[in-house]
Amino acid sequence: MIKRISSALALMALAGAVKALQVPALFDHETVMARTYQSRINIELPSSPIRYLDNETRQGYASGGEVHLVGRMRRVVLDHPPADSDLSIIEHYRARLTGAGYRIAFECHRDECGDAPGWRLMLGQGVIGESGSQHYLLAHKGKQAERGDYVAVYVNEVDDLPRSVAVSLENARLTRVLTLAAEPGEQQLFFALNDSRLSLADLLRVDRVATALREQDDLQAAVTGYADGAGDAATENGRDSNRRLARERADRVATWLADHADAGDRVANHGGQVQVPPPGEDGRHWRRVDLILEQRPAPAPTPQADAETATPPSEPAPTGDGATQPQGDQDDETDSV
Repeated sequence: MIKRISSALALMALAGAVKALQVPALFDHETVMARTYQSRINIELPSSPIRYLDNETRQGYASGGEVHLVGRMRRVVLDHPPADSDLSIIEHYRARLTGAGYRIAFECHRDECGDAPGWRLMLGQGVIGESGSQHYLLAHKGKQAERGDYVAVYVNEVDDLPRSVAVSLENARLTRVLTLAAEPGEQQLFFALNDSRLSLADLLRVDRVATALREQDDLQAAVTGYADGAGDAATENGRDSNRRLARERADRVATWLADHADAGDRVANHGGQVQVPPPGEDGRHWRRVDLILEQRPAPAPTPQADAETATPPSEPAPTGDGATQPQGDQDDETDSV
């Protein structure tokens, strides 16, 4: 028999992940169907839509991307009242988590998440339902993407009854990131004021570029960091601090690419620049890194190669008696009469 637990006890099951919320309960009338606790675990959480693979190397459901974590894990399966829609439940999770300082690293809704059976394999028993009523989010709270608290929430309907699965890891460590390759193009990563650390969402985007560089030798990347120089005029220390901050932002991205892309000289770090926004403009636009992934230009031919492929000069054409006839612009010599 499944033991039904009150909402107050449900909060205890989730306390490790959302202890900063400090509210009586996440929901008013939820019922805990199952819960699991492990003091230390290696776990993979999806960070991209689930896909079905059918090729020579693999057949079956697989994540398009995932993060590997080590930490203390709590997992709960909650049934919600029929009056609560699947969309309202995931929005409630999102609001509570962001209100407690978590940042959403990845989320998807309904069919854009992929096929529901794939999520059952990724998150375990208790995850069923149709792809049209599913939602997923991955959130992180910490000073840097590689450490902190992580929460993954999946919502779906089971026999018209909304159900959610929440997996939380406390004081966890990120050990590996797997992503699909990014397409060539430019993207911008934005930073908090006076900060050069990457969020988990930005780290996933940077790693997609690293995957592309690793898989395609004809690609290259360029990194440029920026800082808001609105206060530069005050002191020389302020100008130096902003220049250093812009450089640190670029270095964070370039270092991850260098460590994970195996790209050699195909990653160009253009350092940092300080830019002063126009009066009245939010300085957030200047607290960023520009990351460009593009095709490498074709190598220019060497002079030696040009010489080897040059057309050899033509030979003089023979005359009817076997003598050669001069060709081209030449001075004719004649005997005077």
